[in-house]
Amino acid sequence: MDKVYHVQVARLVTAKDLESLQHGVALKGGEFLRVKSAALLRAGDRNCWVEIILDEGRNRHIRRMFEALGVEVLRLIRVAIGALKLGDLAKGATRELTAEERVLLFTKTSIV
Repeated sequence: MDKVYHVQVARLVTAKDLESLQHGVALKGGEFLRVKSAALLRAGDRNCWVEIILDEGRNRHIRRMFEALGVEVLRLIRVAIGALKLGDLAKGATRELTAEERVLLFTKTSIV
């Protein structure tokens, strides 16, 4: 299931940075990581927010990729899992899914 993150980084990212994230980054030790999608959300004078979509996630996947590009991650927020928007759900908190969310989740993931 796709996971959607909003990432604040300590500099403005370039089109080349976004392309590198999508095509993949070779890390020390030979590991190769990539994202499903990377897009600029908004930019300020000294930093910006990037939307990252992962279809598989490894330990510190996003942070390690940005580090390999020389970009410091300031904040990392997961905003959705599949079609489910997390909204203002606090870190570590849980809640019951609505009936509509259950239908959406099960039809999008083919879970029976």
